Amino acid sequence: MHYNFGIEWLKAFRESAEKVCALYNRDGFVFEDVMLDQHNINDYDDLLRNFAPYANKDPENGVGIHNFRIRSYTGDKRSGLLRWEWAPEHAGMFLGLDVAGKPFSTHGHTFHMYNEQGLITRESSWWDAAAILRAVGPVSPTKSLTGKTSIPSAEGGSYTKAGSAMEHAQTWCNALGNDVAALRAMYADYFTLEYTKVDDHEQDSITDSDMLANALGGISTKENGTYTFTPTAVFEGNGHHLIHWSVTIEGAETYRGLPAGGKTLKTIGSTFHELDADGRILLESTCWEDNNVFVQLGLPILRPHYWEADFDMAAFVASLGA
Repeated sequence: MHYNFGIEWLKAFRESAEKVCALYNRDGFVFEDVMLDQHNINDYDDLLRNFAPYANKDPENGVGIHNFRIRSYTGDKRSGLLRWEWAPEHAGMFLGLDVAGKPFSTHGHTFHMYNEQGLITRESSWWDAAAILRAVGPVSPTKSLTGKTSIPSAEGGSYTKAGSAMEHAQTWCNALGNDVAALRAMYADYFTLEYTKVDDHEQDSITDSDMLANALGGISTKENGTYTFTPTAVFEGNGHHLIHWSVTIEGAETYRGLPAGGKTLKTIGSTFHELDADGRILLESTCWEDNNVFVQLGLPILRPHYWEADFDMAAFVASLGA
């Protein structure tokens, strides 16, 4: 769509669930906010219940006042990526964690597909959960996935334009897991890559070969585990696409600085690519579904299915001892 639509979309969150839902194609939509374990929601009443907390206006009830801000829109009138930031106030609990009196924020991205009337037919939303834990505890995951390792050169890789979006996704997944030079070759001379909350562009926005090697080269060296990436879906647009992927991590001693003890870990992720005329990546926005891994590592992350018709909020709250 466009930047203005993104602003109106986030304004609607603050007004009412009905106002947000009016922007979706009621006759057919798919919604997901994977970080909250919300997958393939396609029922209008479920969507209403899902959005209800974001319109809360009572600062005393612990639900929080939800402040969103658009960072950018990349795409056209039929599909594209909204990048945004979220900084709630007055929240009492989030992800099953006590966040009362603990300011936190995160960055995320949302991929939209629109019909001819400009209504949302597909939404895929993801955000940086590690940033929230760094702010509220009980642990402080690092931005680095693998930690410090020897850094291979990102130069000298060869590039062949992919024949399809899925071929591009497969090549990118293989390079990310095995060959940082081949990975670098897939990016344009001038590119931007962000895979974590951007607190400081100097450190967090990757814009050259050395930064790419330092940030992601530790994956392909396999010094802290073997990462095997597999594309699971590609949603194509005009000069851009969204990749859904899965990853299996084997033999890692740590994950984002947290002890993993060599345990096999599995999760999923989302990567948006804006491409130049030769199919090279101009912009990448990636989100890892860290909550899956945090649960596998024993962290007390909870994601209640409050949008489901038979969900019992009172019983859930009682189970927490609140």
